[in-house]
Amino acid sequence: MLINNVELEDIDIYDLETSEKYEVAIADFQKVVGELKSTTNEDKKVLSSVIRRQCNAVFDCFNAIFGTGTDKKIFGNKTNLMVCLKAFEELAIFVNKQKDEMEKMANKYSPNRAQKRAK
Repeated sequence: MLINNVELEDIDIYDLETSEKYEVAIADFQKVVGELKSTTNEDKKVLSSVIRRQCNAVFDCFNAIFGTGTDKKIFGNKTNLMVCLKAFEELAIFVNKQKDEMEKMANKYSPNRAQKRAK
């Protein structure tokens, strides 16, 4: 898997251990984003604070899924919100492709398909 032009080991979202890591990491990320949404307008005006918190949430997410130090491998010593969000998006796209593949496989054996074949 390529994230921010850095090659990482592909993850298998249907592996139990990986899935658990992914779910916890995403939940933690969403918690931070939710906290940022609920902050006062005055707090939102401090852009550097928002950048730091969101980027740290992305760093923590990658470290939780791929192991400690992955954030440094992907981002180096930069803390750039656009780069972080694009990397997070690349991860989401990779995972969603796996989910789409599973859905296609499952649809082959859905009751509706079996009924159509019987006709």
